[in-house]
Order: sequence, then structure tokens, then C-alpha cells
Amino acid sequence: MKYSETLKELFAGITLNAEDLLLLEAFQIKYLPARVPKKEFSALLRANPVIHRYLISKYTPIEDFISTILKENKPINNKSTIEKYCQELLWEIADLIVYNKYPEIYDAKVEFAWDFREITSVISLEGKVVIDAGAGTGKLAFQAAQIAVTVFAIEPVTSLRRFIRDKANKENVKNLYAMDGFLDSIPLPDNSADVLMTSNAIGWNLEDELKEIERVLKPNACAIHLLRNSDPKAENPLHNILISPDWKYTCTQYNDNNGLKIKYYKIRT
Repeated sequence: MKYSETLKELFAGITLNAEDLLLLEAFQIKYLPARVPKKEFSALLRANPVIHRYLISKYTPIEDFISTILKENKPINNKSTIEKYCQELLWEIADLIVYNKYPEIYDAKVEFAWDFREITSVISLEGKVVIDAGAGTGKLAFQAAQIAVTVFAIEPVTSLRRFIRDKANKENVKNLYAMDGFLDSIPLPDNSADVLMTSNAIGWNLEDELKEIERVLKPNACAIHLLRNSDPKAENPLHNILISPDWKYTCTQYNDNNGLKIKYYKIRT
């Protein structure tokens, strides 16, 4: 199944428009060259010059990519074909759009398929300061907040941080703080956390992420990374680096109905 078809099934009932690309943040635009079908993207840009200008103004390095695909793909004049291409493009990157446009739907539709004991079996969170990096809608962070003294949910998408704050306020969760940041740029001091955890959030800039994790963790603190892979035969490019002598993570894995689950963890010495 094409990724766009998977996303249509997951987010059935929602509407996507070309203008939704105006919701993308700079770091999301950075991912577009690796994600978008080029012919469809060029058709959308020609039909929507304001989006063309927005993407370049928000993330200037994408200008070369856009110029190249516009040269490689001829203009299309048929309106129904343009609309078809626009929808194909939008659904191929629907996850990026839903983060921004429908965080409550993303939270409801995307299941967190891990037992939280995968965290607490490694280290107790009682009395601990915890970082959930790449927190998304805060599924891990809210569970941690039931045990830990303080939880920092680090999330670069503005709408997702707003969702976490609104939910924390609604549920009277006083020890959870949503903060802007990335796994390779965490806005907290050195040696400030007892536990750092991620769920499908590590690997965009792995070496710098691992260095940043070491920086914010206290001595004898713990880093835990939960990864899910729907195809057990697929290559895991992170594995050899994480278990290497440089980083010394322990790996455990098992299969269930949702595919291969992999956990990496280490105690910072």
C-alpha cells in the first residue's frame, strides 16, 4: 500500500487543501524534498504561487529544489488533473499537515502501542526529572507525569505544544511543561534530567542528538528510545551506531501484532 493510501485510511474523514502547506514550519519544509512526489508538487506550486513564495521565505534552502522540479516538469492546464495532483501530493505528506491542522485528530487516531512498563522496567520515574523529546501530542509525557516530579515535553511543532498545554490545563496536570526544541537542541541546562525518553523520534541528526542527550542527563541518569518498525526485515540504520562502543546502548526487541518493537537504553556514566 502506498503511504498516501495508508494515511487516507488512518485519517479518514478529514479534508486537506493546498493552503494547508502554509501551516508547515521551517523544519518540516526541510523534509519535503525527500517526501513529495515531484510532478504533483510542481503542479501544486504553479497553481498556488503564494505557497511557492511562502515555502521559500520560510525555509530558503528549498529554493533550489523547487526551481529544479519546476524546470523538469511542464505546466499542466487541465484543472481536474491539477486538483488530482494536488490531492495526491497533500495525502503523501498528510502526517505533516495533520500535526499542524488537526493535533486532536492525530492524538486520537495514532495509537501509542507500547506498554509504559517498557520505560519503568528500566528505571523508576518516582521523584525524577524526565524529558520526553519529540513529544508529539504527549502520549509518553502524560504517563510519565503521573509518576515523575517534573516532565519536560520537548516538541518543535507549535500546534502540538499548544495541544499538550491545553490538555495539561484541562486535566489539571501541574508538573508537565511543553517546550520548543529538538532532540539535538534541548532548551535545558547541562546535567538537568534523570531520564530522557523518545518514541520514534530519534535519528534525524543522530550524532548530534546523542551528544545532546549526554549533555542534559545527569551522571547515572538513563536514556530510553522506543522504536517501532512495521517491517521486521527492513534495515535499521540506527542500530550499529547506538550499540557501538562510542554510545553503548543495550538493545531489546520483540514482535507483536503491530510489527517489530525495539528498545534502546543506557545509563549515562
